[in-house]
Amino acid sequence: MKKTVAAVAVLGAFAGSALAADVTLYGVVDAGLVYTHLDQDVQGVDATDKFDTDKFEMKSGNQAGSRWGLKGVEDLGNGVQVGFILESGFNVDDGSFRTADTLFDREASLFVQGSFGKVAFGKLGSIVQGASSWGKVGSVSAFGTSFGNYAAQAGAIFATSTVYDNMIAYSTPSFGGVTVYAQYSMGKSQSQSWDADNKKWKPTMVENESSTDRYYAIGAEYANGPAKLFFAVDSTNYASWTPVNASTTAEPDYSAKDTDDSLTVTLGGNYDFNVAKLYAGVQYFDEVAGKWIGASANKPGKVKGWAATVSASAPVAGGNAMFGVGYTDASAADSVTDNGKPDFDLSRWVVSAGYTYNLSKRTNLYGVASYMQDKLEPSAAGAEDVKPTATTVMVGLRHRF
Repeated sequence: MKKTVAAVAVLGAFAGSALAADVTLYGVVDAGLVYTHLDQDVQGVDATDKFDTDKFEMKSGNQAGSRWGLKGVEDLGNGVQVGFILESGFNVDDGSFRTADTLFDREASLFVQGSFGKVAFGKLGSIVQGASSWGKVGSVSAFGTSFGNYAAQAGAIFATSTVYDNMIAYSTPSFGGVTVYAQYSMGKSQSQSWDADNKKWKPTMVENESSTDRYYAIGAEYANGPAKLFFAVDSTNYASWTPVNASTTAEPDYSAKDTDDSLTVTLGGNYDFNVAKLYAGVQYFDEVAGKWIGASANKPGKVKGWAATVSASAPVAGGNAMFGVGYTDASAADSVTDNGKPDFDLSRWVVSAGYTYNLSKRTNLYGVASYMQDKLEPSAAGAEDVKPTATTVMVGLRHRF
């Protein structure tokens, strides 16, 4: 009740209409201390440790992204409801928006639901991510999609998606524990303009046309007692028009480009044995951006391959202990080799251990330690293999309201 009253106060300008619906203010505040050591292994200079870094810093949103939001539902009768979710990410360490110039960066949606299922419109997260109400891929790992880029979490192992503008999404009612999902993003509209901050021209994009990236996804979730399974296929239809002149002063011309679309197929889930909860997931991916530790000089282009993760959690000493491993095996995508660039192999493995302890129903402590190694094996003559590593240790506090 307190949160509902607070939400109406926040939306004072809309108080009259807010009273007709159930409006709730909610959020998460998460802050912690993180130590990170990177051995970036740059070709030819590794012996000097020139690119090795050590950081000890306060970071926001380690276990869960810090956020505040408003959500509401109005009953229209006959079992039909209309509702909304407005969710904004922020950094508790410095008070800034998580995404510059975007208030509701995590979700801004309007939905209708009933016996026919649920239809939503707006800025929505893909089902193959974990940052919005539609995200499902976190169910394949004990670490979800949390605890940073170097942990054994789904987002560091799999090719996950993001939050998309102009999304239409549908979920069916549950039939015997099975819910089916479908999503389509029309991309974004953006007028050609000068970006003074980055000293470059913003290209023209037209929503639902070939000048912008469009996203598709279909998936299903099965939930029955201790078992939960998740399956999804998603693809990005990349824009087929691109600026052709690199000038930072003249408006760019545009020409067609031959761009292969991305594809991922993801399968996984978890099972609760009471004494422990086991998680597992596998993914096939093609034409996705290669993940990489460290220096951009060695960063690969688009890749194809597979990834897998296995993890577990169990109640220990009044808290919850977690352990997980992940592995990725990839090579250069066809779009790389077809354009005359050399082939390469890329692999990643990561291991993490963590512990959470509840201080109350809404507040918990957490600690996670992780080690990750990438290996890039270029096929070009004379090119050396590189094996950057990352070691992280974090402790922090999360509060939900």
